[in-house]
Amino acid sequence: MADQVHLHPKLKKQLTAMKGQANAPSIAAGRAGKIIEAMIKGRTSQASGLFRARSDTRVKNSWKYDLGAGYRLICIRTKQSIYVMHVGDHESCDAWLKNNSKKQPQNTEIKMTTFTIRDHPKPFDFQTVRSPDRKPDFDDQYLTPIPQEYLRKVFCGLVAG
Repeated sequence: MADQVHLHPKLKKQLTAMKGQANAPSIAAGRAGKIIEAMIKGRTSQASGLFRARSDTRVKNSWKYDLGAGYRLICIRTKQSIYVMHVGDHESCDAWLKNNSKKQPQNTEIKMTTFTIRDHPKPFDFQTVRSPDRKPDFDDQYLTPIPQEYLRKVFCGLVAG
C-alpha cells in the first residue's frame, strides 16, 4: 500500500500552462487535478472519475492516464510511494517516456512535493476503469488491441530492432 504521493516540480508548471489554454488542455488539466487529489486522499481511481489507465513497459511501474483529447498523466508506483511525473499531450508524454526508458526517473536528486496519503482504508488503485456516466468509445466496443508482434511486422521499416 502506498503511503506517499510525490509531485514532480515541473508538474505544476505543466498544469498551469494547460489551464491557460482553451478547451481540451484546460479540461485535461482539471481531470489530472482530480486524479492527483484522489491519490492524495487515498481514494480509488474510480472515485476520481478516472477514464482509463494503462501501464507502459518503457519505464518500470509507470502508468499513463488518458485525460481525453490526446492528453496524458504519467505516474510511477513503487511499494511505498506514487510519483506523479509528467502531464501533457500525447507527443510530449511519449517523448518523456522515451527519454526515461530503462531508467528510474523517480530516483532523482530533484526535490519533489510530498503528500502523505490521508484516510487510506483502501489504497489508490491503478485499475483500468470507466466513469459510470461515460459512454464506451467506439474503439472499446468494436476493436480489439493489436498485438505488438503484428505491429512490428507491418511497420518494420519504422521500428528499429
